[in-house]
Amino acid sequence: MLPEPTLSFTLPSLHDDTVLDCRVYHCRALNPAASNPSPWKRHAAVIAHPYAPLGGSYDDPIVDIIAATLLRQGFLVGTFNFRGAAGSAGRTSWTAKPERSDYMSFVGFLVYYMHFLDPYRPAATPSPTTTRTTSTAGAQTKSSSSEHPLLLLSGYSYGAMITTQIPPMSQILAQFKLPAAGSAAADIRLRAQHLAEQQNVILASARAASSMSPRKKYFGMRVGGDEDTQPSYLQKQNGIITKVSL
Repeated sequence: MLPEPTLSFTLPSLHDDTVLDCRVYHCRALNPAASNPSPWKRHAAVIAHPYAPLGGSYDDPIVDIIAATLLRQGFLVGTFNFRGAAGSAGRTSWTAKPERSDYMSFVGFLVYYMHFLDPYRPAATPSPTTTRTTSTAGAQTKSSSSEHPLLLLSGYSYGAMITTQIPPMSQILAQFKLPAAGSAAADIRLRAQHLAEQQNVILASARAASSMSPRKKYFGMRVGGDEDTQPSYLQKQNGIITKVSL
């Protein structure tokens, strides 16, 4: 059973700006209130849902099981509704081309979100344009650095079909490298940075509070959101990107 999402928000589709419902779930390693959490390995996963006209959405029970399993394995998990599914705008296409762009939109978001997410950064930080490092405190640094981050792209049923049809990661990220101002790609990048930096502050504050009050709990937030380096998250992966069809 999935917990409440850490983030619930919307993104515009790269295809035509159709508004898509999205969720992000942080794993236990990112919970400042967790007792003896395992080190965060910076693994992330996307899970796409079954065919919308037949009731598919990110609330699908199989998607729920997969996401919960990956969370237990230490993955940060992202899910989204294709156009026409549940609360997302638009309608399901006949060609699946728009849906491929929907998927790529969320992949772009998650890559940049992971790039800017730095949960062990002190509460008072320099500008996010400064060079990122992956160093954390103590055992977190040693454990996390021993394994390359993994980006898992997956889907169930119709979502699996779309997963197998999206282009290589280099082609997806090319659309986000120098996006035109006001474009969907630019908006996605800005939203990823905004939400990640917001979580950096929340997590740092919660961690500081939990050190003084062990019973203090961290809760997710429902948020919305409104650019400038190649994401270091992918650079750290050394090309380890896996597609899984279920």
